[in-house]
Amino acid sequence: MADRSSRGIAARQAAVERVLSGHSVAVVAEEAGVHPSTVHRWINAASAGGTGSVPTDLRLMLATQELLRDQDYSQITVEDVARHSGVALRTAFHHFESKRELFRAAIDNAAMVLVEAMQHRYREAQWPADPLSQLSTFLGLSAEAIYATPSAHVLFRDLGVPRSECFSQRWHDTFEHAVEQLLAQCAAGGAIDPDTDVRAAAHEITGAMRGIHAAVFDGGEPAQALRIVYRLHLTVSVG
Repeated sequence: MADRSSRGIAARQAAVERVLSGHSVAVVAEEAGVHPSTVHRWINAASAGGTGSVPTDLRLMLATQELLRDQDYSQITVEDVARHSGVALRTAFHHFESKRELFRAAIDNAAMVLVEAMQHRYREAQWPADPLSQLSTFLGLSAEAIYATPSAHVLFRDLGVPRSECFSQRWHDTFEHAVEQLLAQCAAGGAIDPDTDVRAAAHEITGAMRGIHAAVFDGGEPAQALRIVYRLHLTVSVG
């Protein structure tokens, strides 16, 4: 087991070193048999650990996230991102073949950082016994992690991307599925009306969460938003 773990660590280090030496994240990910967002996560961890300067790919992604605070997708060019990050335009296109690829990577990076922040809060939490309180805790802890993760704004604010190409949609779908599972447990335990359309309720709660988070990233008060989030479970409660 230890030998397998060592090989896994060595493989991650080798992947990060290849990216640091100028190889494309997409190519390294394909050769390692993982999703590019996984390689981005390895790079983030390596950078946070002080193993070297921030790699070019990550610099470009962070610059994209920063520019998206005040502008939308249509207003930003790869040249803008390259200039903002101090990277030559030719180098930027070496790492990302198109603007679409760069923006998708930037959003995936923000999502992976957020997922790790959420998982940390879930691990540290005192989970209640009843399903409905578990739902409230899950929604509240998720919101707390979101508001503590500045780059998460790209997942909730209107970036001016057509819905058919909404880069963040699959991450929201994953969250909605988790809410649906919790609601199913609530229904099985009689905590919500048995006639409740669990899938529709999960969709509505997730949509409400997105709207609340968007308001926070547009200047709303996080504390007030959290008070609302921690009460969202009451919308499906029996009594």
